[in-house]
Amino acid sequence: MKNKSLFIDLEKIGFVAREYENGEKVENRCGRDFLYYVLNYYFPDNFNPQKCNPVFIEQNKLFGLPIHSLFVWTCLPFYKVPKLFKNKSLLLEINNVPIKSFKDFVLNMIHPQIIGVDDSFKLIEKCLLEKIACGIDTPIKKGSIMNHVLFVYGYDEEYLYVIDTHKVDNLEYEKITPEKDPKFLMKIKKDVIRKLHSKLSRVWVVKKLNT
Repeated sequence: MKNKSLFIDLEKIGFVAREYENGEKVENRCGRDFLYYVLNYYFPDNFNPQKCNPVFIEQNKLFGLPIHSLFVWTCLPFYKVPKLFKNKSLLLEINNVPIKSFKDFVLNMIHPQIIGVDDSFKLIEKCLLEKIACGIDTPIKKGSIMNHVLFVYGYDEEYLYVIDTHKVDNLEYEKITPEKDPKFLMKIKKDVIRKLHSKLSRVWVVKKLNT
């Protein structure tokens, strides 16, 4: 992996895996899990596997309403996020658009500002250089309206290095950690992201504001 650039100390990350209910893996929680990793990155003492993990966040409605996986598209599981982030002096941006309200969030889920794939890579690289939490939000397969957002911790000429909480079927990415390892360190080729890029592709950036 030549020219590999990693910008986050993985020893400090509070890794979690996607939960199961009644023997079935819970689906459609990538946004929740991404935002957990953001909060774990900035506030590891307050958000970690033992305290305020993704399941606790959902059960206690910290981000919004806990609803069935089929209805995550309503964005209701995230209606509290802009206010929560404001209280923590954080600002979420999606494709360079500040998300200051739930309305902003919904609009940028449905109709995000379009940015080119090369500009997406440049934005991610800039964030990593500046130690700003960010994620790549890509369609799962060509032409799909189903997206998956991943926390990015590094890049090189060929790959983005990302953190997930499980391995998504049909998405062309590779688990770096051993198959049975509960830490889902992954890598995804930039060419795959380029191939999948669509008007629904997004870069999530969460900045820590000066206080």
